Amino acid sequence: MTMFKPNLAVEDMRVFSKGRPVFSEKFHAGLNIIRGQNSSGKSTIMDFLFFGLGGDLLETQWRESALHCDSVILGARLNGRSVTLARDIEPKASRPMRIFFGPIDEALSSAAEGWERYPFSRGSAESFSQVMFRHLGLPEVQYGESNTKITMNQILRLLYSDQLSAVDKIFRPQRFDDAITRQTVGDLLCGAYSNSYYNARIRKKDAEAELKEVVSRIGFLIRTHGREGHPLTLEWLNAERERLEGDLNRLNQRIGELEEQIFKTQFDDRLTLNDQNETYDRVVQLQTELGKLKQELDEAELERLDSIDFIASLDKKLKELEQSQDVIAQMDAIAFEFCPSCFAPVEHNHVEGSCSLCKSPYDHSRTQQRVLKLINEYSRQRDNSATIQHGREDLISHLKSKIESTTELWRQAARHYTVAVRTPTTELRLELRQLNREAGYAHRQLEELASKKAIITELAELSESRDVLEREIDQLKVIIENEERRNHLQKARAAERIEKEVLDFLKKDLERQSTFVSADRINFEFDGDRLAVNDESFFSASSMVYLRNSFLAGFMYAAANDSTFSHPRFLLMDTVEDKGMEPERSKNFQRLLYSKSQSAISDHQIIIATSMIADELNNPSITVGEFYTHDNRTLKL
Repeated sequence: MTMFKPNLAVEDMRVFSKGRPVFSEKFHAGLNIIRGQNSSGKSTIMDFLFFGLGGDLLETQWRESALHCDSVILGARLNGRSVTLARDIEPKASRPMRIFFGPIDEALSSAAEGWERYPFSRGSAESFSQVMFRHLGLPEVQYGESNTKITMNQILRLLYSDQLSAVDKIFRPQRFDDAITRQTVGDLLCGAYSNSYYNARIRKKDAEAELKEVVSRIGFLIRTHGREGHPLTLEWLNAERERLEGDLNRLNQRIGELEEQIFKTQFDDRLTLNDQNETYDRVVQLQTELGKLKQELDEAELERLDSIDFIASLDKKLKELEQSQDVIAQMDAIAFEFCPSCFAPVEHNHVEGSCSLCKSPYDHSRTQQRVLKLINEYSRQRDNSATIQHGREDLISHLKSKIESTTELWRQAARHYTVAVRTPTTELRLELRQLNREAGYAHRQLEELASKKAIITELAELSESRDVLEREIDQLKVIIENEERRNHLQKARAAERIEKEVLDFLKKDLERQSTFVSADRINFEFDGDRLAVNDESFFSASSMVYLRNSFLAGFMYAAANDSTFSHPRFLLMDTVEDKGMEPERSKNFQRLLYSKSQSAISDHQIIIATSMIADELNNPSITVGEFYTHDNRTLKL
């Protein structure tokens, strides 16, 4: 069968109490039916499935028998990849999760090795929702003014119909529920959000913040350094420096003429050596500082280049690991009829877990486990390296600006020193002092220009950054507008597919509700959390249950037949006989579920609990476990 992604399925569930298993059953693709008498523990198992996949149970929602258990462990498949999920059972909200990237049997035999612990909410460490979203290929959707991110618990609110939910609501209830959360979850599962859309939205917000900071810095520099009425441009700075250097050259020429005059008249007085020593020390100081700055820049550049290669190697490894998944998945299907070297016939006495050609043993699942762990680890390494690289690039920019400013100061100090070592004091001392004062003033002006050059260079870089960010934001707006148009069309298309499936359930219901028989439209509002048939929304309690179940199942089957949905193609349903549902009506609904599962295009999984199973569905290929009774309950405590 084809697999549309995202795709979530449970293969195995183990519940432990005091270190021993009290429930252990396997699940299969398509329809799974847990059957048994009322109050035999079926709903407890459904709650464990919800909790094990990342759902959140409040203290008051835990059943008494569940609190006698220690932990629940699920062997699951995320887009076809085996992972094991474990959560400790405590009557507290927001419990963490442990994840093992491999099948449940390997996970249970590996003790603590290979397990990684993730919190419920994202903080300094990534949450288990982020890990599961990554392996399901779901975007990390942000919404609202606080940039809240969708979690697995919120996704599961549309994938679990439990007995505590109101029959007139679409979503499983939670504390602090709000319309924008429900709408975002509904739209996400309808396939209205793509990674490119959310990446563009997130980047646009960051780029706008960066642009605001750049514009603010430009304004500050202009206000602080542009008070003299001069434009802070490289053109002005070069012209001003050329003028000052011309004045300084003329002064130095006149000083040279005076020195020659003084020499000819053989005056012995000379200037003190203080000025020479001070200018020399200044040259040495700036030379040393310049050397240190260049060394720091060289080290930073080398680290940046190494990091570029490292990030590129991580990207390559991630791509190769993703490709290796497909190769590993196909390895079992390769069988040779003739040896590829000598073309002799190959004997087909294949032993499971060994090569069909050389008969050497290999462990397919362990290879998959290593690959999945590497994918997760390399993804985190790449994100951390990118963050460090951004800071390193800022350091390089700062060092370049500092080197340029220091180099200019060094040039001026060297020029000053050249003049100082050849300037004597003579009887023309007054004129020389005046010339030296003018030369010193010209030097100070050149030094100020050197400091302004760093400001002007920064302004030029900021202006370029501003232009780049403005162009990027314009491009992101185009992407977002295009994606929003696509999202709008996708939501309309998804609503049409869902309506078609739900109407089919209603029209094939037993004739208990006339509105269902004549139904021609379904209205559903994720934000309003309501359903209506032909604009009617109030029916008998059992019909309300049937309508809600039809919607959730119709949503899932629409996704199982259309690859554009982002629904995980998974559903838990503990309400097929709720609110006085008569046995024949419940059994008819079960038959519809089975029929639709048989004809669905994509792999999917639906798990239901009932005390009144349809006779033709009561066979091991559909049911899970025994028929549970008051004496033979689900949990063997």
